[in-house]
Amino acid sequence: MSDIALYVMIYAAVLLSIYQVYYIYYEQHFADFEKRPGMDAEALEELSRLAEQARNTGDREAFARAVNERFDGRVDPRVALAAFSRDDEPVNAAMLLRRRRQIVTNGRIMVRHLASWTTRPPSRDLRGTLIIVIIALCLSVLGLGGLSVYTIGYQLGSPAFAWANDPAILLSLIALLIVATHLVYKLDVYLHDLYEIGRLNPHFR
Repeated sequence: MSDIALYVMIYAAVLLSIYQVYYIYYEQHFADFEKRPGMDAEALEELSRLAEQARNTGDREAFARAVNERFDGRVDPRVALAAFSRDDEPVNAAMLLRRRRQIVTNGRIMVRHLASWTTRPPSRDLRGTLIIVIIALCLSVLGLGGLSVYTIGYQLGSPAFAWANDPAILLSLIALLIVATHLVYKLDVYLHDLYEIGRLNPHFR
């Protein structure tokens, strides 16, 4: 492959890395509350009303039927009731749907990671730490992209940095960093969901 094609691919990969950070920020702050399958404002209002009724009267049958209907029977009504019991926060239906197979209820809400590995949900939110890691990975991609431009006109003479003179190696490193960014993002979504599930425990009955 010609060097020109490699440099074009490096440029495209750098743009992709920048877009990754934008996409991750959007997904973290807005996407969950825009992706509520079957959970429009009317449905949320209905479930909120039935949840309040269940808390006041102790009769959860109507709420359980509504939860099974809205969530296709895939969410434990007791967990949904805990979610609707937090009056100060909107209900994250997307999170409940994503982790419905991992939520275990046995006196309290637990999470199942593997077939037989069940733990308490994490008590700390690592989102801030992981977004710093994601930004650092993106900056590393930008650094390698800038290095590729530099080595077009100037070759690094040090044997320790001879690899930087090869655009194919730079492209491979950038690709690895992009993949690493994606994996860190997936880890962030997973851990943040479990953290949010753990926050339901004070409201779980």
